[in-house]
Amino acid sequence: MMAMGETWVTMIGNLTSEPVHHPERVHGHDVVSFGLRSVERRYDKERGEWGEGRQLAVKVTCWRKLAMAAFACLSKGDPVIVAGRLRGAETAEEIPVPLGLPELEAFSIGPNLARCSAEIQRAGRDRPRAIPMTPQSPQAHQSPPLSPPQRGNPMVTALEDAPV
Repeated sequence: MMAMGETWVTMIGNLTSEPVHHPERVHGHDVVSFGLRSVERRYDKERGEWGEGRQLAVKVTCWRKLAMAAFACLSKGDPVIVAGRLRGAETAEEIPVPLGLPELEAFSIGPNLARCSAEIQRAGRDRPRAIPMTPQSPQAHQSPPLSPPQRGNPMVTALEDAPV
C-alpha cells in the first residue's frame, strides 16, 4: 500500500557494509540492512580526467524473502540497483537534526550489470539463453563478455528457495 507523499526512488551504488541479519525478526519477519553509497563521477576538462563528485549514502532495509536473498547474495563493495521508499533519518524530538543516514526501504534489489556479471537462478530455467551473434549484429563488434560470477558469491539467487 502506498501513502500520499511517499518518496519512491531507484538508487545505483555500491554496498558500503556487509548485510546484517537482525535476529529479532521484527513482527515475525526477517529483516536485513546494509549501507549503500552512490558516487557521482564527473569529467574535469581542465585536468582531462574523471573524478568523484557528490555522494549520497543511505541505510537500506529489506524485509521477508528479499531480506534473506540479499543476505545470502550480497557483499560489501557489490554494485547494485535498489528501488524502494526513501525516508528521512530519524530525529530526536528536541533536536530537529537527522541522527543518522536516510533509510531506503527496498522492494527490489538487483545487480548493476554495467559494473558486474551475474548468474540468475530461478525456478523453471535450466540454462541461460544465448544471444545469437551474427556479423551484422552490433554485439558482434563489442568487447568480449565479462567473466562469470564467482561461485561463492552469486549476486542473485532464486527467491523461491529463500525461507519465508
